[in-house]
Amino acid sequence: MMLKTRVKVSSIDNLSDARYCAGMGVDWLGFALDQMPLEKYKEIRNWLSGVEIVAELSGLSIDQIKEILVSYAPDWIEIDSSIPLPHLLEFNIPKMMRVNIDSDNLPALFATAAPYVSYFVLVADSPESLQGMEDQIQTWAAQYPVILGIELPEEDLDEWVEQTSIQGIGLVAGQEDRPGFRDFSDLMSILEKLETE
Repeated sequence: MMLKTRVKVSSIDNLSDARYCAGMGVDWLGFALDQMPLEKYKEIRNWLSGVEIVAELSGLSIDQIKEILVSYAPDWIEIDSSIPLPHLLEFNIPKMMRVNIDSDNLPALFATAAPYVSYFVLVADSPESLQGMEDQIQTWAAQYPVILGIELPEEDLDEWVEQTSIQGIGLVAGQEDRPGFRDFSDLMSILEKLETE
C-alpha cells in the first residue's frame, strides 16, 4: 500500500488501530508511552512491521523521557514546545516537535527549534483554527518540515498534499468500541483518499 504523502497517526492505544494503520501504509504510529504499560506496548509492537513508533510525550521531565526511551525503545520521540531545546541533544533519536497554531509563538519557535528536530507536527485547538491561516501555513511549510496535524476537510486533502510543501499529514486514532472492535470509517476515508492510484 502506497500513500501520496507521509502519514502519522497519533494517540494509538490498541492493536486494532495499530494493525489497521500499518496495513494501510502509514509511516508513523504515535503512542503516549508514559500512559501505556510496557507489556501492552510490547504486545502491540510485536505485531507490527514496516512502521516507525513515535513516543508522544508532553509535560514530562528530561529524566522521565530518558527512562521511557530506555524501556520502550521507540524509533522517534515527539515533544512539545515546553522542553528546553538544548536538552534535546541528550536524546540520540530522531525528533518531532508538536506545535500549536493557537498557543505557540510559531515563527520564533520554528526558527529556534529547527536545528533540533526533523519535523514539526502542526496542531490546533479546533479545525476552525485553519481558516484564514492557509497561506501562512504554506509559507512555513516552504521553509520548515511541517506535518499538518490539523483536521482537514476531505475535499481539500488533495490540494494540500499535491500543491503545498507540507511533508505529511497527521491524523488521530479513535477509541475501540470494545477490545478488537473498532469502526475505522473516520480514518479509512482519509487514508483511502491518500492512496496512490
